[in-house]
Amino acid sequence: MLIIGMTGGIGSGKSEALKIFESFNVKVIDLDKISKEITETNSDAIKEIKLSFGNTLFNEKNQLDRKKLKEIIFSSKKQKIKLESILHPKILNDVKKKLAVLSNETYIVIDIPLLFETNQYINFISRSLVIDCEIKNQIDRVKKRDEVDESTIQSVIANQIDRDARIKKGDDVVFNNGSLKMLASNIKKIHNKYLNLVVDKQNQPDNTNKN
Repeated sequence: MLIIGMTGGIGSGKSEALKIFESFNVKVIDLDKISKEITETNSDAIKEIKLSFGNTLFNEKNQLDRKKLKEIIFSSKKQKIKLESILHPKILNDVKKKLAVLSNETYIVIDIPLLFETNQYINFISRSLVIDCEIKNQIDRVKKRDEVDESTIQSVIANQIDRDARIKKGDDVVFNNGSLKMLASNIKKIHNKYLNLVVDKQNQPDNTNKN
C-alpha cells in the first residue's frame, strides 16, 4: 500500500484537497478530525487538558471551548507545544489503528499538518505531498474561515516550517493559488501519478529470495 503524507501551511487548502481525493474513492485519514474526536470522546485527553489549561477552557456543559483553545494556541508557541504533547501520542495511536484497517487499499492519504515539523510520521509514509499557496492567500482564507486577525495568523505561519523549506522537502507539490476547479484538476493528475506508482511497484520483480 502506498501511504501519502499530505501537508501544507495553515489556509493552504488541505481540507479541500482531502475532499477531492475522497471523490476519487481514495481513503483518507484526517489528523485534525482525529484531534477533534479525541477531545470530544477521550476522557484521558480531557483530564490532561484540564490539568494543563484549567477549567476556563470548558463551558457549562463541560465541553471544550474550541474557540478559546484556538486563541490560546494561536497566540502562544509554548501553549501550542503543551497541547500537542497531550494530543499527538493519542492521535498517532489512532492513526496506527486506522492504517491496520486500511491495509488492503491501493493507496491512502493522511492529512498531517505538522509532517515536517514533528517527524513523527516520516517513517509511516511512502511519499510526501505538499499543498502550497501564496502567504497572502493563506491569510485571506484563514481570516474568512476562523474570523481571527492578521497578526494572529502571521504568528501561526511563523511557527510553522518555512514555506520554501516545506516545498523542498515535499516529494510532490500542488500549488493552490487558483480556483477549486484548478485544485481538483491538479489533484486528479497527482491521483493518476499515485495509481501508476502502485502499478509500477506491483510489476517490479521480487528479488528477495535471489542471491
